[in-house]
Amino acid sequence: MTPKKLKAAAIGGGAAGIATQIPIVNCLCCALVIGGGLLAVYLAMRNEPATDTAPYGDGAMVGVLAGAAAAIVGLIVSIPMAMIVGDPMEMMRGFMEGIEGMPPEVLEGFSGADTSRMAGLGVLAFLFSLVFNVIFSAIGGVIGAAVFHKKPSA
Repeated sequence: MTPKKLKAAAIGGGAAGIATQIPIVNCLCCALVIGGGLLAVYLAMRNEPATDTAPYGDGAMVGVLAGAAAAIVGLIVSIPMAMIVGDPMEMMRGFMEGIEGMPPEVLEGFSGADTSRMAGLGVLAFLFSLVFNVIFSAIGGVIGAAVFHKKPSA
């Protein structure tokens, strides 16, 4: 993997990681991660020479690296976002209290969450994000390789 492709993957993944943490925009999570893979492949291939076949393997590899970068950047950006937006467990408890007929046992599960349980959930959320970001960004990388590769002129 060339430094140019690593840089492109870092830029595409970083853009996707930041975009997926913006509260209103994050509902488009998978599309943003696919877009990060597309951006990474575009940046990696923009000065490449023309080839007869699209470099799908290179596109997928750049997409995988962009997905890993998106997960790491998303984790880093989520920490200050949680401080700005508030505690997600308290937000979920407030949402659950608004549902009629919610058993009190469920509401008790959202109150008094200890730090070790929250840390475990954070690690689990990161691993989940890593796996899905890599998958969707690799898909974006393959699509990007098909779209952005240059064909030799006849």
